Amino acid sequence: MFTHTRDDIHGTSISERTSTLLANSWANRVAVRTSSFEASNYYDISLPDYPPDLVPFRHVPAYAALDEAIQRRILAGAWITYNEKTIGVETFIVAPACQLLLRGAFDGVNSGATKRVIAQTQVDEQFHILMCMEACLLTRQMHGLQGLVIPVGTVVKELEADMARASGWRPGELIQLAYAVVAEVTINAYLDLLADDTTIQPFNRETTALHRKDEYSHRKIFADLTPQIVARLSSEERSLFLQSLARGLEAFVKIDFNSWRSILTFLGVPDADDILLACIAGNPSSRIVRDYTGFRRLLAEMGVEEREVAFEF
Repeated sequence: MFTHTRDDIHGTSISERTSTLLANSWANRVAVRTSSFEASNYYDISLPDYPPDLVPFRHVPAYAALDEAIQRRILAGAWITYNEKTIGVETFIVAPACQLLLRGAFDGVNSGATKRVIAQTQVDEQFHILMCMEACLLTRQMHGLQGLVIPVGTVVKELEADMARASGWRPGELIQLAYAVVAEVTINAYLDLLADDTTIQPFNRETTALHRKDEYSHRKIFADLTPQIVARLSSEERSLFLQSLARGLEAFVKIDFNSWRSILTFLGVPDADDILLACIAGNPSSRIVRDYTGFRRLLAEMGVEEREVAFEF
């Protein structure tokens, strides 16, 4: 099941060549094999943990009036939230999709090189979970946030709701894959914002940069494999997959106000609900930053017109 391979009878595909190149270069490019740094050498307590410009309610007067020390702890909570969301995405979205790919749940991606690169991706994602875990533990220690509980992320809850509505195992597989494709193809814009922001503390930039380095390869993998899979789906499966891509896109761009509420409440911020309500009223779209360039290119490679995906880019 896991190591049984089926090569393309028509010859070596682009997917096969890409998979082979990525698989062979893995040991020299991934964070789990190349990273080695001590947190104490990078963490600067005088700098914010998360970009202030990414706080959705930064322009709300009640937030702007808060003491700088409280704002600094809110930003630390935001960094913890980002990392916990990443752990959730890797654990509940990407890892199960990799397992489906590895056991041959989808036709068109069952070569030896493809299975190697999927297995390597699983290793990468487990290391990302470890990096995020260590980032959270360090930040909690530095800012006295050990008791802060971050709720399950919006995107994981949306996936679980979609899976619960699925009728049968096959729709569930397609939904799982669709969310993973969205995760891997659109994440880099957000990683770029964090990794390139010189105003936040270096430890956070460094861990995000390591994650981003791997995700560039993962984006190539999923962008290359997905058209191979879609080309072999039935019309009904294709329709469900495209619907799931749209729902996945919506889930990933939603601002997670529940997490922000948890941070503000834990820190005893006065008028926390009023701050969030004012933010929602002033930001009807309630979207976070994602880059759709690669996703639109992927749709074209799948032979899918943007109007077939019910999402406002």
